[in-house]
Amino acid sequence: MDPGSPGGKAVAAIFLDFDRRAQRLRSAFRLVLVAVMGLVAWTGTPSDEWPAQFALVGAYGLLSLVTLGRAWARPEVARSIPGAAPSAFVVVDVAAVTVIQFLSVGSYLSLGLLAFLPFLTATQPGRQALLLSVAAIAASGAVLSDPAFREQLGPGEAAAIVAMLGLLCVVAVVVSQVQQRRLAKVAALTVSRSLLLEDVVSAEARERRAVSESVHDGPLQTVLAARQDLGQARKAPDGGPQLVERAYGLLGDVARDLRQVSVTLHPEVLEEAGLAAAVRSLARTTAERAGLTLECTAELPHRYAFDPMLFATARELLGNVARHARATRLRVALRDTGTAVILEVQDDGVGLDPGLLSGRLAEGHIGLASQRTRVEALGGTMELLPVERGTRVRVTVPVTDRPASSDRAAGAPATEAP
Repeated sequence: MDPGSPGGKAVAAIFLDFDRRAQRLRSAFRLVLVAVMGLVAWTGTPSDEWPAQFALVGAYGLLSLVTLGRAWARPEVARSIPGAAPSAFVVVDVAAVTVIQFLSVGSYLSLGLLAFLPFLTATQPGRQALLLSVAAIAASGAVLSDPAFREQLGPGEAAAIVAMLGLLCVVAVVVSQVQQRRLAKVAALTVSRSLLLEDVVSAEARERRAVSESVHDGPLQTVLAARQDLGQARKAPDGGPQLVERAYGLLGDVARDLRQVSVTLHPEVLEEAGLAAAVRSLARTTAERAGLTLECTAELPHRYAFDPMLFATARELLGNVARHARATRLRVALRDTGTAVILEVQDDGVGLDPGLLSGRLAEGHIGLASQRTRVEALGGTMELLPVERGTRVRVTVPVTDRPASSDRAAGAPATEAP
């Protein structure tokens, strides 16, 4: 997703909020770790080692208080507090926990502190592997260089301790990567949901505008022409019959156009005739208005709950062909394979950028991108297929439920071609 697009900025804001919350949790957990480090030094090491250890723990505790204040303060206040940023302070965490190993000769309790490092670094994307590798190497050096450990532990036991620490670090890195991927997916879904909510809010206005434009450019102009003919017929008795006949034909055109407008609005048409019939009628109307040669094949014996969504997708795809493709031929295919319903729309126009289907939603646009999101929400796909010329889009929706009506055909199988 483009970081500069509205969608990219929204995802970045979600990651930033997650990082801010993680920093606050780390800052609170860090103070607990300072207390545990002091307890380990007090109970697990001889008193002659205390000065150096408590000096380290005290300095680490003071710095931890600073990061606590920065993490929980408002952004403008946090910038005025001197010290390392909470996200960079994890380097100090690694240093404090590993240095205390060298200051505690023969202390098994201090080795337990190393287990806390993965929790401090797990929420640092891009840094966990490096920081945990440094921690594992430093801990291994502390174990192998400690004279007390060398006397008490054999090579196998020392290797086992190092291996357990290494495994703990690897698991922490893997868990962190899974967490980041999950967060990225949740962020993308959150952005998609926000854009779809915008789509829902503006859908009524778009539908009204589309109907208004359709009626204004089609039936209204025809009615005005018929009215003009009838007005002239009243004034010209000799040419009246011809003018009346032409007006009658124009009014027939109005009836046909209004019928097609009702087809485009879709709910009643889907209920009465089914998806296959509705798609055939929509394809025929699109071809007539855009002057396209049409090949339409529709075979759909059952109705499904997702029929309205699939019809809306077909309407969006055909609308794009009529508005942007500059094509001469249009092919529409709708079929039920038993496991999925497949809709294909192909034209021989100027073609569609393969990155458009993904990019339009990321850029904050709705329409085709929102239809793709609806398809994917049902476990389906919308993909561009390679063609020598023009565009070929295939929409596949898996059949995961029982047909909405198994005894009523969703439009008899039919093939249309002018």
